[in-house]
Amino acid sequence: MRTNICSKAERRGDKGRSGGGARRPWRVWLALACMFAMACAAAAQETGGDVAAQLQRMQSSVQKNGKLQQQFTSDEIWHNVNYGKNGKKTVDESAKYENVFVEGLPYRKKVESNGKPLNGKAAEKEEKRYEKAVEERRGMSIAQKRHWWRMGFTYSLPICCLTTLFDNRIVRHETIGGRDTIVVESTPKPDAKPANDAEKSSLNWKETTWIDTADAMPTRIEVESLTDAGHFAKGMTTRIDFTRLVDSPLPDGQPQQTVWLQQSVVSKFHFKLMWMGVSGETDQTWSNFKRFHVDLRLLEDSVEEVPQGQTQP
Repeated sequence: MRTNICSKAERRGDKGRSGGGARRPWRVWLALACMFAMACAAAAQETGGDVAAQLQRMQSSVQKNGKLQQQFTSDEIWHNVNYGKNGKKTVDESAKYENVFVEGLPYRKKVESNGKPLNGKAAEKEEKRYEKAVEERRGMSIAQKRHWWRMGFTYSLPICCLTTLFDNRIVRHETIGGRDTIVVESTPKPDAKPANDAEKSSLNWKETTWIDTADAMPTRIEVESLTDAGHFAKGMTTRIDFTRLVDSPLPDGQPQQTVWLQQSVVSKFHFKLMWMGVSGETDQTWSNFKRFHVDLRLLEDSVEEVPQGQTQP
């Protein structure tokens, strides 16, 4: 309908056209206004109708991807810097970890501190921690291991419940790593009713999510705290970026498997303790991803490690 209105207005304005086919300025503005109105209508339709479907599709993809994430080991670099009131650096520390599997469960093993390999008492302490983890996990029941997996991958950020507790709107499309993403802004609903502690905690944040349009997976998440949390002041931000890995072609013609893995996390915060105030930034990066060579099968009466590619009898 807007197109018809614009075309009629243009036909009425033909009588005022000067020689050489030049258009009057008001006709240009009218055309631009019509285009803007149509764009706004399209954006409103996308914001209202498609955002729920996009988020539901993303949550389904995240759930499937979680099982694939559990198959990868990696190296992790952790770095933390703190600043005093005068902006002077008070803490600058780093560590390197190897994220591996111990008795079928992920384990974060510290191998470096401030750029140097662990030695002496620090190495002994880490080795004792590792031995304790091995002993504890060997004594865990199947139910306890299942519970560990559930606890290990519980999120209290808004992504856990965007479709139920948050108002969401699509704000733009953006290209990241050569791939198209939909950018969604989410804020807690004023009348949100969380069902548990994790959902209640998620309402302390607002979130911006970059969703890969092809894979329906978050490629980036940015959150900002809306309230003080413990000693951390309102306004703390965290940015999480993910990387997309694709398996090499399989010889038997099976389709390539795609997995999204957490690649970096950067948090900026202000910490309050009595009369002291400390600002800081912590960043973590993961690299050297390798697929774990066995699949852990949690059966009813036992735990079996089945070599990759072999089917369970």
